[in-house]
Amino acid sequence: MKYLVISLFLLVSIMIRYLVGLHSYSGQSKPPMYGDYEAQRHWMEITTKLPVHQWYFNGTDNDLMYWGLDYPPLTAYISWVFGKVGEYIEPQSMELYSSRGYQSESSKLFMRLTVILSDIVIWIPSVVFFVQTFYQHQPLRKKIQALLFISLQPGLLLIDHGHFQYNGISLGLALFGITFLLKKQDLLGSLFFVLSLNYKQMSLYYAPAFFFFLLFSNFKVNQIGTSIIRILKIGLTVVVCFIICWLPFLSIEQSSQVLFRLFPFARGLYEDKVANFWCFISILVNLKNILTVDKIIKLCTICTLTGLVPMIYSLLRSNSIFQKNVDKVSENQRTVFIYSLINSSFSFFLFSFQVHEKSILLVTLPVSLLILKHPFMSWSFGLVSTFSMFPLLFKDGLVIPYLAIMIVYTVIGYQQVQEEQSTKENQSTLKKVYLYLGLIIPMVGIHIIYQFIKPPTTLPYLWLLLVCNFSFSHFITNLFYFVYKMFTIKSSENSRPNSKQTKIK
Repeated sequence: MKYLVISLFLLVSIMIRYLVGLHSYSGQSKPPMYGDYEAQRHWMEITTKLPVHQWYFNGTDNDLMYWGLDYPPLTAYISWVFGKVGEYIEPQSMELYSSRGYQSESSKLFMRLTVILSDIVIWIPSVVFFVQTFYQHQPLRKKIQALLFISLQPGLLLIDHGHFQYNGISLGLALFGITFLLKKQDLLGSLFFVLSLNYKQMSLYYAPAFFFFLLFSNFKVNQIGTSIIRILKIGLTVVVCFIICWLPFLSIEQSSQVLFRLFPFARGLYEDKVANFWCFISILVNLKNILTVDKIIKLCTICTLTGLVPMIYSLLRSNSIFQKNVDKVSENQRTVFIYSLINSSFSFFLFSFQVHEKSILLVTLPVSLLILKHPFMSWSFGLVSTFSMFPLLFKDGLVIPYLAIMIVYTVIGYQQVQEEQSTKENQSTLKKVYLYLGLIIPMVGIHIIYQFIKPPTTLPYLWLLLVCNFSFSHFITNLFYFVYKMFTIKSSENSRPNSKQTKIK
């Protein structure tokens, strides 16, 4: 029975991904730059045709203005692996210069299959591992619900298998890291998080939560010597992993160029229109007109760090430095850690410098992990986070798969949430009002406006701003909700001095 369920789950997962991939992708047939699909293909071309020391440098054979490599080394290595396979299957798809914009049917199938393979190898196993760990005491039916909900997030499906990216790799590696920390396997947790960082630098959104959780859960005043050893082991693991990943780029010249490519501050406060705080206030004040780039970066940094304060306090509170036994992680400590990931990723998305609309996927992951604890909020957030990327998906010609996935997600998710809320009549009524008046009706209206009504010529971005600001209002509401839940969760018994350790079976 168990293997039958797993087989059916994999079959359905692959089928959904394949069907999404039958549609358009970012920049299809749109020269001269094309889009993210071409960027990923071009990185395979560059890494297979040029020596390592040229990968991040501008040159005759590597025009950085044409989708120059701007992700960390692990992305480059995986691009090299895929590129070698692609070169073997269809050599002309990886030729320098002549392959720009290459889009034969066979090469498109190959590219789509690489994303599906990445999900099968990394993303889906990471979700299974998390569900088995975090929801270990839940019945099989609940575990399957969580597995389906987390692994089939509509936003991730549409961006990776429609628009075309490999977010499942970085998110999967991060989720492995999260789960290992929940199992109190800190070295493995640190290792996988470093791998996630070295695949995509946006995993930095989770870095504060990882750092403070590891620090507070391992430093105990009554075990100073042991605490220092534990922390040094974690630090050594992180350093060694970074050194191995960056081995070809350890010289000052190489490392500085890679870092310059990873953090392009010259691109501006945000790209296009993003559902974050800075885009929201741009209606009233355009920061770029009154502040220099340096001052904007400082302002963003201050706001982002301020947003992390609730997370730091809650992690310190749940992982008391007076705790005696640090070999287990209590149920409350686990939940607070997930809350802290939500808080941390939200702070970066809403307040940091240089934010992409696709970065909301980094917030969606930890929110989705709480599907069995907060079914309505997790499910509704999946709706809004996907909706916030509608302008991008509309531009990519992905309206049909977007609508199909959103309708199925809404219907199935609503039925599941109704089951959870059937015994809480007052809450159920309130959430129905919020669902229809706050989500469904406005979203349907905005979709109709965006699709069929042209904005005024003097305000060409009006509908785009409408999507962003509507989404932002829900994002900030969700942030307050989860911070409140994080503050009000009871301190673990094992977090108090002179109390018995709470055991996890």
